[in-house]
Amino acid sequence: MEKTIVIGGSGFIGKAIQSHASEQGLDMSFVFSYCATPKNVSDTLEKVKIDLLRRVGVEAVEGFPTAIYVAGNADHSLARNSPSADLDLNVKMFLHFVERFRGSLVLLSSQATYYGLEGEINENVDHVSTIPYGLSKQMVEAYAKYFQKIGVLHRLWIFRLMYAFGKGEKERRLIPRCADAVKKGGSVTVSGGGKSFVNPLPSWFVAHILVKAVESVAQENAGFLEVTNLNCREIVTVGDVVAFLNSVKHFDHSYSEGGEEWPVMFWGNTEKLASYLKKSRIEWPNVWEELRRYFVELTKKVA
Repeated sequence: MEKTIVIGGSGFIGKAIQSHASEQGLDMSFVFSYCATPKNVSDTLEKVKIDLLRRVGVEAVEGFPTAIYVAGNADHSLARNSPSADLDLNVKMFLHFVERFRGSLVLLSSQATYYGLEGEINENVDHVSTIPYGLSKQMVEAYAKYFQKIGVLHRLWIFRLMYAFGKGEKERRLIPRCADAVKKGGSVTVSGGGKSFVNPLPSWFVAHILVKAVESVAQENAGFLEVTNLNCREIVTVGDVVAFLNSVKHFDHSYSEGGEEWPVMFWGNTEKLASYLKKSRIEWPNVWEELRRYFVELTKKVA
């Protein structure tokens, strides 16, 4: 059986793909890479150690017909404080990957590539991001398209994710911070007046889309290239999320008009995504119900 390798399989979205594979009986269809510790990949799943930055174990990607790439830096503040480190974790790692991989790729990118724009954004916009993190993600996309053009990557599907939430996300992120305020007291300060857009999706849904894309890509002709926004179809701000979570379980919070260096004034158009979901018979998730379920689960945990 031909398998798909998940690069970054031990990270936040990687773990969501692990759960999806196990729940759908696809354990034997995937191999998950990890860098630091094998404990971050379930023992029921096949795993392999790959350190892309140091080129350790990269030869393991050879022979796989398809890959899901969810590796790299996801920390905007690291990109601000050390653009070179961000470039290493995003661009250099990806280049080390394509030195050895020859197959079809599903690549998870970011809507940070749209920074500097406002309103609803289509995938075909011609724009250069105005923040370091967006620049590095844009560079990864550009290299992926180049390698697809010269045939190194047989097929390429890029998904630009806006915001995902779910089990395994960092404690410093919005929803875990709100849950922590419920459990421990204290207060959450919402920067920028909560006006930034998030249009969130649960991580399990992101995983479902990426896995389904692997199946779809395999049916396309060589040279296939697609770029798709990945965010919910509702316009949702940070303030909307905080207010909703507070209605589920009260916690102290306040709003500050300052403190947000890079407000998100844009969101991705979802026409392409909606068309693909309809074709694949995948239902949109109820984002509010998913937020409720996740928040209740987080607040049940012992502090």
